[in-house]
Amino acid sequence: MPRRPPFPSPFQPPLQPPLQPPDPTPSPPGTVQVWVGRRPKRLWRWLGLPLALASLGGGLALLGLSFRLGLRLMLDPEALPPALGRLYRSPPLALAPAITLDNLKQQAAAAQQRLGDPIPLGQTGEGQDLAIVPLLTEVGGVKDQPPAIAALALLYRDGPGEPLRAVATLPVEALAPEQVLAPWLNSPQAPTAAPARFALTQVVPLPPPTAAAGTWLTLEGTWQQQGLTLRYGHILHVDHEAQRLTLIAPWSSPTNRPPQWADLDGDGPSDLIIDETVGLEPALRGLRVVAGPGVQPVSWVQVPVNAGAQAAAYQQALRLARGGLWHPAQAHLARLKTALPDRWPPAAEAQLRLAERHGAISRQQAEQDWSTPSQQVLALLIDGRWEAALARLEASPELVPAVLNRLGVDRGRLWGRISTAAALPAPDPAVYVWGGLALKAQQNQPSNQDGATPDWLQRQPVPAAARQRLAKVLTAQAAVQQPGAAGALTESPASPAASVVSTVPAVAAFIGQAQPIAVPKAGYAAPGQSFEAWRGQWYQIDLRAVYQDLAWQKGGLALSATAAPAAVWPAVQAVAQDAPQLLRWASATTGIPAALTVRGLAVTQATPVLLATGPDTTTGLADGAAMPPLVFSAGALLWLDASQSQRPGAAAIAAPITKALFGDQPAPPGLSEVLATLPQHSLDLTGDGQPERVLTWDPAALAQLQDWRVQVDTTAPKTIILSTDNRVLYSDVFAPQTLVALTNPALDGPVGLLVYRAGGYELLAWAAANEQFE
Repeated sequence: MPRRPPFPSPFQPPLQPPLQPPDPTPSPPGTVQVWVGRRPKRLWRWLGLPLALASLGGGLALLGLSFRLGLRLMLDPEALPPALGRLYRSPPLALAPAITLDNLKQQAAAAQQRLGDPIPLGQTGEGQDLAIVPLLTEVGGVKDQPPAIAALALLYRDGPGEPLRAVATLPVEALAPEQVLAPWLNSPQAPTAAPARFALTQVVPLPPPTAAAGTWLTLEGTWQQQGLTLRYGHILHVDHEAQRLTLIAPWSSPTNRPPQWADLDGDGPSDLIIDETVGLEPALRGLRVVAGPGVQPVSWVQVPVNAGAQAAAYQQALRLARGGLWHPAQAHLARLKTALPDRWPPAAEAQLRLAERHGAISRQQAEQDWSTPSQQVLALLIDGRWEAALARLEASPELVPAVLNRLGVDRGRLWGRISTAAALPAPDPAVYVWGGLALKAQQNQPSNQDGATPDWLQRQPVPAAARQRLAKVLTAQAAVQQPGAAGALTESPASPAASVVSTVPAVAAFIGQAQPIAVPKAGYAAPGQSFEAWRGQWYQIDLRAVYQDLAWQKGGLALSATAAPAAVWPAVQAVAQDAPQLLRWASATTGIPAALTVRGLAVTQATPVLLATGPDTTTGLADGAAMPPLVFSAGALLWLDASQSQRPGAAAIAAPITKALFGDQPAPPGLSEVLATLPQHSLDLTGDGQPERVLTWDPAALAQLQDWRVQVDTTAPKTIILSTDNRVLYSDVFAPQTLVALTNPALDGPVGLLVYRAGGYELLAWAAANEQFE
């Protein structure tokens, strides 16, 4: 029998039994027949209209409720009511209790997976031991990559000695780039060449103490690129009593830190903090653990209290927090807590305490000593110390280019702080000076900052003294960038006198080779720096390529024979102080990054070298074929990510590859199979808008070439680059060199190839006339 629907349609009346016609059989004598068939029709005539209207109204109400719920779910996918959530959310896959650990291993093997080590989770209220086991799968085509977690199995045993039995599984998917790279949304230091998916490879219990119920863990993974170690993951909750696994929220931390327990709302350490800080800008994401289980992000948009007459003041406090003015935001929220003692919910307390944590970080950065003076100025700005930052800049005008360079690449965070501070009653006059400097830095770049229009300064009540200070700083900046002008600064207290001054175009990026040295006995020390042994291991950086005037120049800076170091420093100051990286090679394909601090330079026979300090990398280097340490500025280089490789069409490339490897000889049997396994990347390297094929010959493919008697060096990977019509544009199979990296495509012009040859690194540029990288 078909089941009856739970609700009748609001546009159709309920089904009624049909009216029966009168029985034609004559009635016995003496009976009276009463005809009542017309009276129900009259009653329906009176009730039909109200019932139709009621049905129509109910249908419209249901339609409106559905639209409202749908709109709410689009804006907040977690807003589904618990009762509906149980209907519409798919529960974890339940397994029969008879499935033992051995059975689970067999099922995993059949699915080309394997089980990880069981992780004990403690006991349930009924005394059952719980454990969680990850089901692992190899990442296809990626070598030296840990296996990814494909699913999680929850197991239990009734007592000691009893076998573990699976009770539920939970599928696990890799994270999308927009989930992992969210902290870089408004950062100029965004990573390049991110993989298409970020696999989760570890199950890590979150350390106690925590007042949250159940067991909390995190599924984690790491990704390294250009000196960055990014830790990311997904928070996992285990309900012991319901024996249920739930993925709560994805997270990522550029500071390589896991989620930390904290007490944000005053109910004990049952809240989570994710450190999403990039550079010096503090960014802490707060998550309140709520019943469900689930998490509720600490919002800087929503007013979580019925503030009444204080509603405008509360909105102002949230605007300050969104603008990064943490100390004023904290002060405003603290006053509101006093004014609303009986209406201060945990969500409001979480906003207050999270603002306090941001303010503590920015205060600590502003008060510490920085080896790079421009970083000191930036730390003061982030902490809202406008006058102190401006005074530091005015005292050291040589810092102006580096500071303007940082303001120029700002994607709204610093400008948001400036514009928010300028909108306050009676702002610090130094705020207007910083606003003018930010506009100056952005004038030659596409503006992506709300409100950063050229006439912003004219619309502000700027005091005359502030306008004079702004003009003086800009004049000093022009003098520093043009050393030959009158009044130019050409010396620092630590530098020898310079008799001749030359003009050098500013360097926007550089690539160099590092060599460990003893403490320099001569050279130009940048302002605030000195040549001393306690600063760490010293390095001499030979420049192999520099990016000037929107193009890469091979061989470093071109200087006159009489160029003085003090006159060269302003050209490299901005890029040298923007966190350059040193990469030492543990193998031909594995680099270990470290941060460098450039403290000055020296010029010998018109050849400049940078002088820097960093960690000692002289130990632990690979023997034999290891390359010397590579140094590059932020954003200069790009590495091909193994997880982004595709498989080439062997048939399409067979002919040019055969010609390149075997000349006029026929291809050996099995070449097509080898070509089908090569990692391939598609990139526009020549700037013509068409992607070229970059084919990498790994050790296995090189060993096969040796078996075919191809004279190839197997100590380093080899590369062949094909055009869209399958012409060979580059090959180092027979050359004593290897492709190390590419220049960043974000820089204008064709991409350059950074190769290593005996003796050092060299940049190969695209020669359109010869259609080759030379």
